[in-house]
Amino acid sequence: MAEHTVPGDAAGHSTADGDLQARFDVVPGTGQQAATVRASGDIDLASATRFQAALTEAAATSSQITADMTAVTYCDSAAINALFTAAKHHHLTLVVPETGPITTMLKIAGLDQIVTVVTPH
Repeated sequence: MAEHTVPGDAAGHSTADGDLQARFDVVPGTGQQAATVRASGDIDLASATRFQAALTEAAATSSQITADMTAVTYCDSAAINALFTAAKHHHLTLVVPETGPITTMLKIAGLDQIVTVVTPH
């Protein structure tokens, strides 16, 4: 499994301000299994490039990508753009909480109209 993280302490917290920092774990696809990017923390302009890199890495192993966004605490337009870019070239499934700011942001952006969106049970 490839791992992409920003500097911080062992728990993934920023040593400067205590905010949860972005972390991206990539699980390559195998055969019929989609590649998975598990994202956590805040995905914003500072971390969106690494998020895009994780999605690209996942896409290199499978035409289907699952982005698990259940541990994402914040995302801005840069994160949404990275998801639109991935959806343009690959079948993208997003795993999101049933309600909350991430789910709302995806709906406002219209991303839920072009990708598969699932909520964990």
